Amino acid sequence: MTNREVSITFMSGPLDGKVLSFKQPEYGDERVLLVGRREGCDVHLHFDSQASRIHARVGIMSIPVTASESVDKPYMLSFWLEDGGSRNGTFIEKDKNTVRGRISLRPGTLFRVGRTWMRLDVPFSYSSDSDESS
Repeated sequence: MTNREVSITFMSGPLDGKVLSFKQPEYGDERVLLVGRREGCDVHLHFDSQASRIHARVGIMSIPVTASESVDKPYMLSFWLEDGGSRNGTFIEKDKNTVRGRISLRPGTLFRVGRTWMRLDVPFSYSSDSDESS
């Protein structure tokens, strides 16, 4: 992952191990990733017959926090997951109950859409654009 990205890693199925990277939302904004079988979904599960066309949504919010002398426009990232009204449900980790409504999603948590397990990943830190040591 490069600066200011989040990723979704496939943890099962024909794309097991593949990583999809997405830009983090701008300061104070939200980004919603569509997960499903429909062409054009951010996370396209064309191979999963148990996935609905738009099965689930993963939200990434950039929430402004109190500024300090050392950081201009500080923010924290917050994540959520919701089922998109799918026939087969969306699941988190070992919970046998389908996701109801919008739930908080921690980076590193496994979630299942159709038969496909995935994981949301976020870099712990990144260097700023002006940082030349890479």
